Amino acid sequence: MARRGRRHKGPWLAQVGPHDLSCALCRGTLFWNREVQLNTAGMSLLNLDWANASALGLQCAGCSRLELFADSNQVRLSAPEEQP
Repeated sequence: MARRGRRHKGPWLAQVGPHDLSCALCRGTLFWNREVQLNTAGMSLLNLDWANASALGLQCAGCSRLELFADSNQVRLSAPEEQP
């Protein structure tokens, strides 16, 4: 993820298992990543939002469509310059 001593901060190319990810809307291949909290009404009512599960969110850099992945271990992110 480094290029000339600098760390790549995104957007990223993404693979889910053996498949390259592309946006279902615009077919873009670059994504910004972030952790997304999966809040529930009951936990919010009790002020326990921090205890909810989280997912990996990938936002398309082209159209902003958001994809969520509950198992972030299945997703691999790489900098565009790392691709052959």
